Amino acid sequence: MSCLLKDILAAGRFLTILPWPGGRRMMTEAEVTRSAAGFVAVGLLQGLLLVAVEVLAGQLFHPDLALWLVLLALVLVSGGFHLDGLADTFDALAVKAGGDPQRDRERRLAAMKDSAIGAMGLLAIIFALGFKFFALQSLSHASYAIYYSSLLLLPAVGKWAMVVAMPRALPARPDGLGRLFLGAVGRREVIWACISLALPLLALCLLLPGYLPRYYFLFYPLLPLLIYLGGRAATALCRRRFGGLTGDNLGALNELAEILFLFLVLLWLRLSAW
Repeated sequence: MSCLLKDILAAGRFLTILPWPGGRRMMTEAEVTRSAAGFVAVGLLQGLLLVAVEVLAGQLFHPDLALWLVLLALVLVSGGFHLDGLADTFDALAVKAGGDPQRDRERRLAAMKDSAIGAMGLLAIIFALGFKFFALQSLSHASYAIYYSSLLLLPAVGKWAMVVAMPRALPARPDGLGRLFLGAVGRREVIWACISLALPLLALCLLLPGYLPRYYFLFYPLLPLLIYLGGRAATALCRRRFGGLTGDNLGALNELAEILFLFLVLLWLRLSAW
């Protein structure tokens, strides 16, 4: 457990801009790789922060403004880390094919590495934040159990999608942060990520069954599977276009998994009302 705590602290330092114990010491590459075991736990802590912001801001401001503050907290706590990866990924995907697959991959990787944001990257950020806002706005009209549990799980699901995609992935380039995780993360990190996600899902089923919509006993077990399949589709696209994955692609996967999670919850609510 002490090793897991170290991994959680390392994950917090890697994924967020918040101060964590030992933050002044540079982490080794091995520590960064092992920190994947604590990604989901850090995501749950971020989810608790979102719940706290919603409760506090909801007492002071209009519900829509409070929700924008929640999204602002979600972005700021990570320093826009994953949104930057989403923008870079979509800018690279927008590069038109020229007929030479190898040359096309090199051009896409170069576009992804470019610090300037393009039109497609900007649109990706706008739509991602818009999807999250309107999805959470819809969920705010559901029961407190659904709304606050969705806020709690939102960052955790995104982190889980990244971790389970890491072991079987190949880095698209030899440099960059992605190489520390892609193909390097092993069974231990994946198991801890799965346990970290399964525990809150199990707690919801056991503690709040009377406040959840119908079919919760089917939805929560299916949720990780559906997120995983969505992640597999996204990683397959990246392999075709880039020859592998990059750290930016992992950030994009986090954002897309969060959006898919919110849409799945909304679909569950709609189906349970029939």
